Amino acid sequence: MFNIEAVTKTFKDKTILKDISFKINQGDKIALLGNNGAGKSTLLKIISGEYKADSGQVSTQLDYQTEIGMMPQEDVLIDELTVNDIVKLKCHMNQFSVTSRDALLDKVSLQAFKNHNVGKLSGGQKRRVSLLLTLLNSPSLIFLDEPTTGMDLSAIDDFWHLLEYENFSSVIVTHDFNQIDRFFTKVLILKNGELKSEAFVKDIHETGQTIETYYREQIKRED
Repeated sequence: MFNIEAVTKTFKDKTILKDISFKINQGDKIALLGNNGAGKSTLLKIISGEYKADSGQVSTQLDYQTEIGMMPQEDVLIDELTVNDIVKLKCHMNQFSVTSRDALLDKVSLQAFKNHNVGKLSGGQKRRVSLLLTLLNSPSLIFLDEPTTGMDLSAIDDFWHLLEYENFSSVIVTHDFNQIDRFFTKVLILKNGELKSEAFVKDIHETGQTIETYYREQIKRED
C-alpha cells in the first residue's frame, strides 16, 4: 500500500532522519511515537512531499489527491473564510465533490460553526477543521500529526470514535497512550532520527506490557 525505503534527511549538518524504512499495509493503524525532535514531523513532511529526502524514497500506487489524506501538525487554514467556504475551496482545488457536506460537519462536531470565520475558532476547533479537510476525499490512507492538540476531552473522544468507525488505514503521531493500546495495530518508535522499534500492539500486550511501558523502555534503552 505504501513504502518508505531508506529515507535520510539532514538539515545544516544535523541528521534528522537516518535510513528509515517501513511498509504500510491495508488495515494498518500505526502510532508513530518519539520524543520531541525525534524526526516524526519531518518524516510526515517528506511523505507529503513538502520536504525532499536527501536519499531513499517514498512509493505508493495510491493517488495523493483522491486516496490519501494528510493532516500536518500546524493548521494550514485561511482565517477570513467561513468553515463552509474553506470546505468548498478545498473541494474545488482538489477537484472532488462532496455529496453531504453537513454530514461531514456533523462527524467532526462543526455543524454549529459552519458559518463562523475560521480565524474566530478556538485552537481545538481549528484542529477539527483540519481533520475535516483531511477526510473530505474519503481517503484510503491518512497521515495525522498530533491531531488532537488543543481539543477538549469530549472532542478527543469524538475523534477516536470517528476514526474507529471509519476504519481508515492510518499513521498517526500521538502520545495518547490509552488510545494506542485500544485503537492501534502497530507502533513505530523514532529515537534520534532512527527507527528504534517496530512492533505489533498485540505482541507487546502478550508480554504483559502496555504500550506506554514498552515505549518508555525503548526510549531509555542505550543504543
